[in-house]
Amino acid sequence: MQFLYPSFLFALGFIAIPILIHLFNFRRYKRIVFSDIRFLKQYTEQTKKQKKLKEWLILLCRVLLILFLVLAFAQPYLPSSENKTPLSQTAVGVYLDNSFSMNAMNKNGVLLDQAKVQAEALVNAFPEQQTFLFLSNDFEGKYMRELNKSEIINAIHSTSLSASHRSLQAILNRQTALVNQLAKESGNLYWISDFQKNMEPLPENKSAKLAIHLIPLSAAQNQNVWIDTAYFTSPLLKIGNQNKVQVFIKNESELDFENQAIVLKIDGVQKAIQNLSCKSGERIGAQFLFSLPDNKWHQISISLTDYPIIFDDEYFLAAKAQESIPVMAINDGFTSSSFKKVFDLDSFYTFTEVSIQQIDFSKLFEQALLILNEPKGISSGLSDELYRYLEKGGIVLFIPSPTPDDLASIKQFLLRVGLGLGNNEPVKISVGEIETKDPLFAQVFSTIPSFSNLPQVSAYWQLNPTTTRYRKIIAYANQDPFLLRTNTQQGSFYAFSASLQPAYNSLIKHPLFVPIMLNLPIQRKKPIQSSFLLGEKSVFQLPINQNENLLSIRKGRESHLVSVQIKDQMAFGNLSGQIKESGVYDVQSGELSIAKLAFNYPRLESKQGFIDPEVLSEVLPASIVQSDLAIFKENIRQSHQGSQYWKLALALALFFLLAEFALIAWFK
Repeated sequence: MQFLYPSFLFALGFIAIPILIHLFNFRRYKRIVFSDIRFLKQYTEQTKKQKKLKEWLILLCRVLLILFLVLAFAQPYLPSSENKTPLSQTAVGVYLDNSFSMNAMNKNGVLLDQAKVQAEALVNAFPEQQTFLFLSNDFEGKYMRELNKSEIINAIHSTSLSASHRSLQAILNRQTALVNQLAKESGNLYWISDFQKNMEPLPENKSAKLAIHLIPLSAAQNQNVWIDTAYFTSPLLKIGNQNKVQVFIKNESELDFENQAIVLKIDGVQKAIQNLSCKSGERIGAQFLFSLPDNKWHQISISLTDYPIIFDDEYFLAAKAQESIPVMAINDGFTSSSFKKVFDLDSFYTFTEVSIQQIDFSKLFEQALLILNEPKGISSGLSDELYRYLEKGGIVLFIPSPTPDDLASIKQFLLRVGLGLGNNEPVKISVGEIETKDPLFAQVFSTIPSFSNLPQVSAYWQLNPTTTRYRKIIAYANQDPFLLRTNTQQGSFYAFSASLQPAYNSLIKHPLFVPIMLNLPIQRKKPIQSSFLLGEKSVFQLPINQNENLLSIRKGRESHLVSVQIKDQMAFGNLSGQIKESGVYDVQSGELSIAKLAFNYPRLESKQGFIDPEVLSEVLPASIVQSDLAIFKENIRQSHQGSQYWKLALALALFFLLAEFALIAWFK
């Protein structure tokens, strides 16, 4: 026999009160004078034994009344055979899924609201002295301790939808670590969730002291249409030009998405709208055209209307148009007016030339394209700076000199970018093959050309890739590369195999020369990101001209201070879970607004697929708890408290109280 509230047993001392009253009868006797007591003697002798019996019975009723009343308050119980561990050494962990999928509905309402009701009912099924471990998808540090009943109920009530996504394995690991940290002998973990498939892989509970109980909730039907992603089709946006944003929409509902409006807004003002249809289970793409009037930062949003899951119905982008695309040619003796003529065709390009002996290395990272024009040799300093430029996503075009002075330094640099330089072949040969599907020729060829009258060269260097990350864009008739690209870190390195001097190459007079040169600066492999995903480790980067290491990220009244690292005019920061809400935020250095950052919720919770609780219970293993509240609470009570006897004790206390009244009233 055990007691839920053993401290009440101290009240058993009150049993001494009726005993003392019985032993020391404080009642005063009145003297009555009779003329003759002969007639009372026989009556007195007959009732004396009855009176003593009555007093002993009343004393017994009073003692038993106090005994059973105290036991009723102490709540005696026999623990079940399954749970003999003291409550102080038993961990009770409650995981409340507050991911966005819990905003779905069934006939009883929103799943998260139902989960809160279930969690509170679970907690109330335990005795007052039981402590709890609480966990939600936010993995908040303030709950890395034991909570009493009132604290965990407050935690349950304050839980709201969160963008954080957790796998079942991560949940189990977190709860197991906390149980071990608190040195508990045993534990019962209760998981209240819709158990989406994105919580896979299925974990396996390898701890013998932990029992897992599943409380599954399910929506009425699979119904969600969302904007899967959006991005700009070009890494560079032009002022006043028609820029494009690519949008993809996914339909995971059981119904078709028919002729629904998709809206594009710039700075909160609607600029474009399209009516789209997406069949159940399909993913479709669409493009929006938009223009920006200046080179300031703007916020762009693409949205649709869908219920009940709405967190993924809007996608945010931060956009800034460029005034120009800077291109720099690094010359080593030989100069060509052809480059300037090409880039002067479009005022969007800014072309500068510099001698290889007079390079300002700080200007290199400002360029979209560096043309290494026929260097006689490459110094180690220039080699290092060019390689750093490529690592940061830059683009370099190498044009070989027919008569280099320091061939060894050139070969050494080319090897760093995955390219070997062979012999110089004095052979007259023409171009024979063009890879028209390469991004360099995007929107250049409307149809596949016959390639008649292609460029010819009279001598070329043999280019031998030393990396698998290369592509032969233009080839000679003998399949040797004429124009080749290798990828280095985030950058792209392009190399012609022949000098562009008219004596060696006819390319500058060919129509291909103009699209090649104009498209090269916009071939950035990894453009500046227009949006970032929220989560536990939200990281971001943005171009910056400031040297301030502490930036303020603001949206309305919300403000966060973020420490950043600045390198090569780029700021790298980690939000560490500070920002919870999607949208476009202003980045400020002091009071100066320097950029905008767009954050979106991850789409992991968008797909409406669910794990079968029966399958999960077999893999873990785990038990499935009934969702009916009455059965639910009784199962928990039976599991942790066994058979309770406080009601019986209270009934016996009332019985002996009535028995005392009966003895006093009717026992003469």
